[in-house]
Amino acid sequence: MTTRNIHALRIGLAISLAAGIGMPIYAAGDKLTVVVTDEPKSLDPCDTDLSGNSRILHNNITEALVNLSPADGSVVPSLATSWRQVDDLTWEFKLREGVTFHDGKLFDSNAVVAAVKRAQDPALACEVGLATLKGVKLNAVVVDPTTVLIKTDVVEPILPNKMSAVDIGSPATPHDGKTRSPAGTGPYKLEAWTPGQSVTLTAYDGYWGDKPAVKNATIIWRAESAVRAAMVETGEAQIAYEIAPQDGTSKQDQAFPNAETSLLRIDAQVPPLDDKRVREALNLAIDRDGLVGTIFHEDAQKAMQVVPPSVFGFNPDIPLWTYDPEKAKSLLAAAKADGVPVDKEIVIYGRIGIYPNSSESLEAIQAMLAEAGFNARLEMLETSPWLKRLLKPWDKERQPSILQTQIDNAEGDAVFTLPNRFTTDGNQSTIADAKLDKLIADGSKATGDERKKLFQEAFRYIAVDAVNIAPLFHMVSIARVAKDVNYTPDVQAGNEIKLKSISYH
Repeated sequence: MTTRNIHALRIGLAISLAAGIGMPIYAAGDKLTVVVTDEPKSLDPCDTDLSGNSRILHNNITEALVNLSPADGSVVPSLATSWRQVDDLTWEFKLREGVTFHDGKLFDSNAVVAAVKRAQDPALACEVGLATLKGVKLNAVVVDPTTVLIKTDVVEPILPNKMSAVDIGSPATPHDGKTRSPAGTGPYKLEAWTPGQSVTLTAYDGYWGDKPAVKNATIIWRAESAVRAAMVETGEAQIAYEIAPQDGTSKQDQAFPNAETSLLRIDAQVPPLDDKRVREALNLAIDRDGLVGTIFHEDAQKAMQVVPPSVFGFNPDIPLWTYDPEKAKSLLAAAKADGVPVDKEIVIYGRIGIYPNSSESLEAIQAMLAEAGFNARLEMLETSPWLKRLLKPWDKERQPSILQTQIDNAEGDAVFTLPNRFTTDGNQSTIADAKLDKLIADGSKATGDERKKLFQEAFRYIAVDAVNIAPLFHMVSIARVAKDVNYTPDVQAGNEIKLKSISYH
């Protein structure tokens, strides 16, 4: 059977599967179904740092004080109409008046204070507190109902950018645990979350801004790209995200840069991966050119660091890894001669559906590593067990591993990427390096050219000195959009569905 026939058979099977799912076919202009890769892990307003949660919550159910423009990353108004820096440690935000939460409570300074405090509560372990707000302590203070001061314990020159990630939930949101029923100020309110099936949203009549054109939205999830694509073809969904290159061949498929960088995170604290030669060999063993246009989209760009060129602090002078399996073998041999246990099994942890062809990419990389002399075993995980490998605490007796992951940075500054992933106490960091800690800390406090210089040096240090990652590609996504739907995905589409912007012809 030819490759073309196999692909046709695969698509036909996907359409059959989609047709048998039993979802309603929406023809009316007040209903929309969107299919994504996996179910959200949380719908708590403080957990929007995980993209699976954010794409349902952010600017749909909940909103932040400010947003970032997808065009240039500039800070634009949302629940705050203006802001200014009062002194080195204090920012003032003026709040929008006449805004109510879905539960009827008033949006005011007290709501902001409660949300900021909650986001940083260590007992809640909010994703925004562990990632975006890491390294800075915020103290929100009421001046009057529409004026709030946010004080920091260290100089934070881009606090407004960071506040774009802090979604504001109702003051009635529980303080002693996460909520599954968020009440925000957004254009949609949560109708229902049926575990394992769908999230349904309805337009909020009291929304302060422009009303959404589509009144009812349903978000569902399917792991297979071909199934997601077929559901748009059959009319069971109107928008499908993360379509694989081999499935995204119709005029309805829109490719766009998505601010994500794919990589393998190397656990540099466990032998043999604690030896830099082994980590370098791992990078040299990967044929990135062979992966582009086959498993990854043809427009994907080889990465030399974990942020795309649009991010402030990107270093254009870091050399790309070359494919050199013979040098990789030589480095492994030298390490083995020095007693490094290079023959020890290394597990490659992948996440099912993290991006199209995620399993296939690791199968290819596993074969490349084996050819270079690595003893690597592949283990594909669903999102929940994968998160346990991504986030601390980890078992001290754990097996040496590399982890398939993606890092997105639509916020436009390196501070949104570096601290949580590369400092000693970072919740996702596999290294402890005092020099790198200082570079990141100093860069986070600096401004202008000094800030850029320090962040560029941090990225160089990670790539050249620490080598605790195997960067792969700056990614391109494909979304399939029904013919009668007006929707153009932008660079933020990986984290935001932006339902309010969608309409029918």
